[in-house]
Amino acid sequence: MKYRIVTHGNCTDGYSSAFVMKRFFNDFFGTALSKKQIQKIPVLGVQPHVIQQKKLIFTEKDIVVDLPRPQKPVLFWCDHHLTSKPTGELPENHHWKITPSCAGYLADLALEKGASPSREFLDFKRAIDIMDNAEYTKKDLKACYYKQNNYCRPSPLQKMHMIGAMFNTRDAILNDEIFKTLLAGEMGETPLSSKMLWQLNPLMYHKAQLEGFERWRDNVDTYLRYDKESRCVIQDDRKAKTNVGNFDRFYFCMKYPQTSYNLSIRITYDEKARLGIGSNIFNKEWCRVDLGSLCEEVGKKFGGSGGGHYYVGGAVIRTEKCDEAVKFILDALKER
Repeated sequence: MKYRIVTHGNCTDGYSSAFVMKRFFNDFFGTALSKKQIQKIPVLGVQPHVIQQKKLIFTEKDIVVDLPRPQKPVLFWCDHHLTSKPTGELPENHHWKITPSCAGYLADLALEKGASPSREFLDFKRAIDIMDNAEYTKKDLKACYYKQNNYCRPSPLQKMHMIGAMFNTRDAILNDEIFKTLLAGEMGETPLSSKMLWQLNPLMYHKAQLEGFERWRDNVDTYLRYDKESRCVIQDDRKAKTNVGNFDRFYFCMKYPQTSYNLSIRITYDEKARLGIGSNIFNKEWCRVDLGSLCEEVGKKFGGSGGGHYYVGGAVIRTEKCDEAVKFILDALKER
């Protein structure tokens, strides 16, 4: 039986979590594997609903991070999502805690086992915490989601955005290949200094993503609407005349500072409805609804699955149930 790391695919926190596991593999498991052996450990990126719907077969050598806990025994599990909270005592090498990011949680666990943090490592941890927990300032958003005049000295947070852009293209197969390739090569102290990664020119992907954000913002303005009763901005891509660019999940906070929530509705390439609910990251105290739990409820109620954090969540449901689900969500935001 061979080790395998199963992580949240197409996700910067999922990527970073797998990186931390490989970087400190021997510390976590008391093994003495060589760098080459650790490099060869395969990484599988999957979406949470794959586990929730029991579509993946696990083994006792699997290491599962940033994902719901599998129902079958695995070697190691770690997650930080509220909807993954265990109901009973966890077995050895199973960890759950509400933290800004799963990668940051794993970094803390590695430090507890004796790993020594460098300045670069702490910068990496802070950057992924900001990204996954939406702890951006308006200055951060401008630096990471809008075009800059130059990138001579990018910040750790900008570097993490460049890395994430590499596996967030419109080509799902390419995303998966890049994701696996980045985690199969020689690693540095953190992704911020992995030579192989930076030889692949992540800035090129980031610039293309920023151009996509700009085109998306111009297009989405033609069909965005604000619902005063629920204080929610609604982005329903089914109403778009064209579908261009890349989704900027924080645009709502910038354009509608009075909003408490935003709801996005997208139809995926496999004809599923993907719903995302977020809160205003600059006024999180306005969020009076556990959005992760609401998305879990929506997933179960409308033929799919869902979950997330208190301030942000997502669900994948049957397309024909979409309108019914949107009404249910808006009513829930009004009532609660």
